[in-house]
Formats: sequence, C-alpha cells, structure tokens
Amino acid sequence: MRQIRSVWRKALTGELCWVDSVGRPNGIAVTPLLRGEVPCVALPYSHRATVRLLAEATEVGFAVTDGRSLRTGQGGVVAFGPVRVIDDLSGSLFGEQLLEQELRKYPPSRALVDSLLLRRENWWWMPRVVVELSGVNRVVESARRDDPARNALLIHGPETAAVSTVALGERGSGRMELTPLDDALPSDGGAGMVFGYDYTSTDLERWESWRFSGSLRRGGLEISHVEGTPGEKSRPLGLLQRIRRRHRIAKACRGGISVAERHTNGGSREVSWTP
Repeated sequence: MRQIRSVWRKALTGELCWVDSVGRPNGIAVTPLLRGEVPCVALPYSHRATVRLLAEATEVGFAVTDGRSLRTGQGGVVAFGPVRVIDDLSGSLFGEQLLEQELRKYPPSRALVDSLLLRRENWWWMPRVVVELSGVNRVVESARRDDPARNALLIHGPETAAVSTVALGERGSGRMELTPLDDALPSDGGAGMVFGYDYTSTDLERWESWRFSGSLRRGGLEISHVEGTPGEKSRPLGLLQRIRRRHRIAKACRGGISVAERHTNGGSREVSWTP
C-alpha cells in the first residue's frame, strides 16, 4: 500500500482498471485522492452506472502511468486489490475529507464548489460515489506514457485485469496494431480494451478520454467498439459550450443522485454500497 499511496498522493491524474463480471475490460481516468492514508477517488453521480460495473470486479487496478504525473525517469505503477464503494449522498464525506484535494488537482471544480455559495447553487456536484482501495493483492510496474496521442493502457483478462502500456500503431479495416512498451502482448483470443486520455495542461477544462474495445489477435486489437479519437487536440470551450456542458453534467448528476436515493430508501447518508 505504501508504494501506491506515495505515487497516488502526488499524481494529478490516475486510472482505474478492471474486468467486470462478464469479462469485459474497462478503465476510466480519475483524480487521485486520499481518505486518510487510503487511496480513493470521488466520482460525481454522473458516473454511477460505471461504478456499478466497477463494483462487480473481483479486484480493481489503481494506476498512475501518465508521465505528467510521474517524476522524470519514474515508471508507472498499478496496485490491484478489492474496493469499498460508498454512497456519500449528503456530500459530507467528500466535503470534509476530500474536497480540498480535488480543488488543488482538478481546477474545474473551483468554478462549481469553491465557496459555500457555489456549493448551494451547484449542490449536485457535492454528493459523490467514493471508491476506496481497501487492500492490495499485487503491485505491478508499468512503462510510463509520455505521448498521450500514441501511448495507451491495454486492459485485458478473463476474470481479473492485467494492465500494460502499449504504443498505438497503424489502424485500418477494424484493426489497430499494438507495440508493447513493457511486457509482451497477451495471447490471442481474449477481450481487450485500449484506453487513453489527454487534457489541457493549464486548467484541465478539457479532459477527453478515448477507448477501443475488441479482441486481441496477432499483436493487435480487432476493434468492435470505439469511443473518442486518440491525439485529437482539445480547444478551449466557448461560453455557450461551457453553459451547455454544465447543464449536461448537472442533469446527469441529478439523475444519478435520484437513483441512489431510491436505492438507499431516500436516505442522504454515507453507506457502503454493493450492486
């Protein structure tokens, strides 16, 4: 736990990686936080559907592989273990223990909850689903990703996740070539997901993820599903785009909160949650 805790504390961004109950690899970009000395993330309720998939996993990988979150020459690290998922519907856990960390690492939150007035106005941003790494089964070193447009995480495994770093090669006809940057590519036939992201370094206003899912064959990925585009440059948002994005996020958060309140019989309290 000490190794991932040290890296997690300093990192600006991290990744959660897992294989769900039906063998589908998945991963999301997150803001690394610590609850006391425990690595965790605090996801807004717009992500609750994703958390349900995550909670089905036997173990989850807490990873820091982006070179911008690592010291010069330092490699990436992935700690795998069970997680505890907490519905913090009141936002008290987040507000008292995690908010200040998020404001330092994720500047967009400052525009939403950096004062009591803003927290009342944007109340839907305070309730969170907190995911804690409750133990460490194994720690794996990984190559760092220094080129967000060409370096990615490969997540695969029939039951538990294996994570490695790859360079993206030629893409065409539903296939992407992959070159391993650490361990060899896995054997053919298994499900795999190639996942990456980039962000505007000054303010993280744009933090865009992309992913390719499919089957691993002959040193590459036979693609069945695509979200986003690697290397796509993120331009600053205009005023109208900012307003529309805030409305979209607010609507998604309010919807997730309503579902969670029904799940907990209308309570607004901190509870451990399993699907």
